[in-house]
Amino acid sequence: MKKDTWLDECRAWCSQIKYVGEGLEWSEKPSHSGWLEATSVLLDERRVTIPHLYFKGEYQAGRMGDRVTYALMYKDGIEKRRVFMLEVWPAHVRSHKFKDGTPLFGPHIHLGDYRLEEITRQVRSSISVITEQRWVERFARHARIKSGKSSLSSPFVGDLFG
Repeated sequence: MKKDTWLDECRAWCSQIKYVGEGLEWSEKPSHSGWLEATSVLLDERRVTIPHLYFKGEYQAGRMGDRVTYALMYKDGIEKRRVFMLEVWPAHVRSHKFKDGTPLFGPHIHLGDYRLEEITRQVRSSISVITEQRWVERFARHARIKSGKSSLSSPFVGDLFG
């Protein structure tokens, strides 16, 4: 993993068609009460595990509004890096500040990892509910994750709150 080729590697991983490897369940994150997380290995077209790549989702309840994150992640040993991420924040909440001081509000995407190289862009959308399944579908389209036996879902899908 080299800094000068990191974004090219991220683009290549995103363009590769992937499938969710196991049933996806959102459960309470052990280190944060009230937060939910979901992870899954990813499979290639032959349904073989793709080394180092996995899906990670997080739901965080907050006093300024809830947030959901859907990510394609890279892991090698204990090292974890973001490949592609869709962060769904309320439109009135500042999520980041760019290096030039410009604030970023609402939903946005990241390609790459800030420790190596990344591109961050705001997302424009008419999707009003942060936990709506259409956000997952949008992420899956960009990250090229297809539904097989298991599929990606947002938190609370099919339950009392969904």
